[in-house]
Amino acid sequence: MTSLDTRLFGFLACLWGSLLIYFYHSTRIRDYLDVGFHHFIMVGGIGMLILGIYSFINPKSQSEKNKTSQSCDHDHGHRDDEQHSHDHNHCHDHGDHCNHDHEEGHGPFVTILLTLAPLILAMTYTQDKLSNGGMAKKGLYEKPALTSANIPPFTREDLEKNVPKNEHGEFQLRMISAYYAAGDLEIQDIFDGLPVELEGRIAPEKINNESGDRLRIFRSIITCCAADLQIVGVALEFPGGSNRPQVEDWVKASGTLTFETVEGDVLPLLKIREVIPAEEPYSEFRRRQ
Repeated sequence: MTSLDTRLFGFLACLWGSLLIYFYHSTRIRDYLDVGFHHFIMVGGIGMLILGIYSFINPKSQSEKNKTSQSCDHDHGHRDDEQHSHDHNHCHDHGDHCNHDHEEGHGPFVTILLTLAPLILAMTYTQDKLSNGGMAKKGLYEKPALTSANIPPFTREDLEKNVPKNEHGEFQLRMISAYYAAGDLEIQDIFDGLPVELEGRIAPEKINNESGDRLRIFRSIITCCAADLQIVGVALEFPGGSNRPQVEDWVKASGTLTFETVEGDVLPLLKIREVIPAEEPYSEFRRRQ
């Protein structure tokens, strides 16, 4: 590796380190990593910058190291000509001179190009969100799983005590609570007919929507990173003639929470009273309040 190769490697390391620090300071990382892990991105970026700067400061090439450590005129300490009879003034035969460098691969500039081109394209055109098809694969239209019977008892009094209400007296329920209530008969009895407000993003509805009067509100759940992302959603049924939000809008949807059975599966359904725009929270994975 030549000094130029080492400096180019340092350039790449600094580039990646700067990119990690950019993601740490920008809001783009919120869509890929839980906030509890964000500081690891900063530490990794600083480490890459240190490595890159060191490569700039100390770009000693491999060929220079070889010249220092390999000399054909030095004495190995062997006096027996029979044991060490080969002549160091004549290196092994490559079919050429002994002092040439063995260049392999496609060269450092091609490596730089192959690294930078996809990186720049990804940074420029990535939209930092899943398509509707991608969200469907992450559970947007899946039925709620049945919950364990070992959960503590939950009553209407617990609901009144722990869940805040809006100015219309509707419970500001977490999306995941409304979603998984469909998998527990006791919780269904408490939530069925409950006036609630759900906050989330709008997607098309694909389940039991032959009349086309439904949309879906959803939120994303993430434990560590985007690889374990799960999406939970609730169907919205609008009264005739009412205004409807656009797909991708962030809204607060108020109405009556009910449950319906579709092909043997119990699913949550919010019958809309009102939908108002909402500001997108800093992290989609966390409830604003």
